[in-house]
Amino acid sequence: MKRLPLFPLPETVVFPGLLIPLYIFEERYKQMVRDLLAQSEEERRFVITLATPKGIREVGGYVELLAASENPDGTFNIVCRGGERCRVEGVGVWGNQLYQSTLDIPYPLERSARSEEIVAAWDAMEAFRAFMAGKADPQALEEALANLPDDPLYQATFLCVNLQAPASVRQALLEAPSLLARLELAQAFMRQGSFSGGAEA
Repeated sequence: MKRLPLFPLPETVVFPGLLIPLYIFEERYKQMVRDLLAQSEEERRFVITLATPKGIREVGGYVELLAASENPDGTFNIVCRGGERCRVEGVGVWGNQLYQSTLDIPYPLERSARSEEIVAAWDAMEAFRAFMAGKADPQALEEALANLPDDPLYQATFLCVNLQAPASVRQALLEAPSLLARLELAQAFMRQGSFSGGAEA
């Protein structure tokens, strides 16, 4: 089975479409970037998963390396784009690699009828408007919402990233079994201002 580089990060949970700028300074991950750049553009994928004091989470997200700039000191500034979630299993260091890798095991989010997802996303966005009242510029918020893609999956990504929720809550949203469940969990957090069902940190 194919393996992909694994990059555990604290406070980072990957959702589809999310752009992630990273500064790469550890030697093992500098090697990871060099190895990725040596591959064709369509093969420049790795996995990010949440690192916690108790270890790494078993659900992470595929990440596509979009751009990399090497600095004079050998560090890198890179930009990645999040993809669908995946399992993090069979973690280990292989061959002459300094970094860990994981088995390439997709874990696709369950999708429902588009009409159901559209209604659920609309409800969640209305809840988000109320949740952000007094916390964000209303005009800027409406402009951001107006420019969202039509796919409820990416609307859910916008919510998950902008809820100002701790990483444990974002991880719980990532691990939700379906897109409808993800949107419902986001609304539960907005109603309560907390989330008792979050993944343990």
